[in-house]
Amino acid sequence: MRKFLPVLSITIAAFFAYSTVLAKDITERSLAVKAARLVEVFALLGAFVTVAMIVAALVSTSTFRIVFAQRMRELALLRAIGATRGHLARRLVAEGAAVGLLASIAGVALAAGAGQLVPLAGLSAPGFPLTPALVVVVGSFVLTTLAVLAPAWSAAKVAPLEALRTSAVQDTKSSIGGPRWVFGILMAAGAGVLLVNVAVEGLATKQRPTGMTEELLLRTTISGALAFGALITLGPALISPVLRLISVPLRRSTIGSLAVSGVGGAPRRAASVTAVVALGVSLIIATLTGANTLQGLGKAEMAGAYPADLEIGGPVDVQVLKAAGLTDVLPYRRTEITVNGRLTMQATDLDMTKLRGLSDFKVDTGALRDMGPHKVILSTYTASRLGVAAGSQVDINGKQMTVAATVFGGVPLGSALVHTSDVDGEPVGALANGDKEKVPAGFEVESLTDHRLAQENWFTTLVAIAVGLLFLTMLIAVVGVGSTTALSVLERTRESGLLRAIGLTRKELGHLITTEAGLYGIVGAVLGLVVGVPYAWLAIISLGVEWPLQVPVVAVGVVVLILAALTAGAGLLPARRAARVSPMAALHSIQ
Repeated sequence: MRKFLPVLSITIAAFFAYSTVLAKDITERSLAVKAARLVEVFALLGAFVTVAMIVAALVSTSTFRIVFAQRMRELALLRAIGATRGHLARRLVAEGAAVGLLASIAGVALAAGAGQLVPLAGLSAPGFPLTPALVVVVGSFVLTTLAVLAPAWSAAKVAPLEALRTSAVQDTKSSIGGPRWVFGILMAAGAGVLLVNVAVEGLATKQRPTGMTEELLLRTTISGALAFGALITLGPALISPVLRLISVPLRRSTIGSLAVSGVGGAPRRAASVTAVVALGVSLIIATLTGANTLQGLGKAEMAGAYPADLEIGGPVDVQVLKAAGLTDVLPYRRTEITVNGRLTMQATDLDMTKLRGLSDFKVDTGALRDMGPHKVILSTYTASRLGVAAGSQVDINGKQMTVAATVFGGVPLGSALVHTSDVDGEPVGALANGDKEKVPAGFEVESLTDHRLAQENWFTTLVAIAVGLLFLTMLIAVVGVGSTTALSVLERTRESGLLRAIGLTRKELGHLITTEAGLYGIVGAVLGLVVGVPYAWLAIISLGVEWPLQVPVVAVGVVVLILAALTAGAGLLPARRAARVSPMAALHSIQ
């Protein structure tokens, strides 16, 4: 039964992968693929399916390692009667491959079955895309086979006598050896060098040549992969210091101290499972941080593009519009300007200080209140192209003007704002707030609110999809925590019996096990935060987004709490099993 513990994570990943294929099939049948944005959605789904498969492979590797450690006596006896290391390794790999095949078929079958329920929602039923189904099955099979190679070879290397004398608990060593230290430090150094390189080059280069953004993103991805590789390599040595950091409140109670000792007593195992959790957490934190940062920029851009409910074109009469029930009516004039003889752009004399959504704008340099005659307000993008900031002198249509302020995200209705005294002619339009139906006949009107809501809803949907998919990935990691905790309980049956014998109640023993499981999640969350936030910042720089990094502290705290609850919940069943065993039976058990 223990060998089938990795099945769940691979099954979930295969289900997830094939469900994406069926979702695309349903969408194509129901919507005839009229929305080009669906391509972006399914590209996003594909990226997170890949992440889910990687996490499932890591969980499987960790679980196989523990399962094989449980069977050391059996493997030792096989070695004692003549089985070679190669024979044992091939047998264990074959078992893992069979598990992968079974899990992948189960996942595809479950996804296909769930797809038949779609007509209940009023959509077209999916077909059965055979080629993608075979790709998912074969891919999961290969991934599981690769995941079992290292644990199988490690288990097969143990000498017969050494295995027969192995204590009940495996993976108790925290030392990782000189070569592993060197390898881990080299990967960490490589990640750090690339991180600094991308940060310096990305911040210094405002005007980017074609392909530079893609190159910076590639370096960021490589740096992140190296950082995660270093985390896996150096993990056993990191568990103890991280535990000391987060376990201060727990050590005040007996249960907490025992839980910390339990997790720290098997650092290799803890490192393996927390690395998977850390990967999921870092991706979620990076996504939330990046989304929060982009949302701030998006609000500023939408405030510039859609600064009011309505844009009314043509000659306007402010009094007529106000009499019709519209509010905040702001007429504007438009002119074409050439700055420093280099950039030609549209400018208006709109007064930004009177805009309703002023709080969405973020000033980079200067202040909006400094606007006046012979002054101009520019976007940060335009200012960076010109190499100017607030206080700089610029030539506009042959006249010297001062830059009053530069704002993130763009200025409303054009590329620059000038003062009313610097524009001639009559108003060519107006902004107003209110119902479109109130606009008198004869005026050209466009609802900016509709455009703004469409953009906001699309962005919110993409972020929700990304975070939802990453949480599904986290569920696979939680499965790994549950299997690790379950096998740890099996290994430590005697220890549980001894604790019961000296006075620990069943309830307290259950709390001990769930606290240990929760600690896996918290350690993973801490490591994920250390990796996720810097790489979110690096991704923002790589994309050339001119907006300060905004870490959503509340959302991050909620993620950590949810993760701790999920991982603690993963320990409930193992805790019940440990609590049901009587002290005498546990003390007499032979493992």
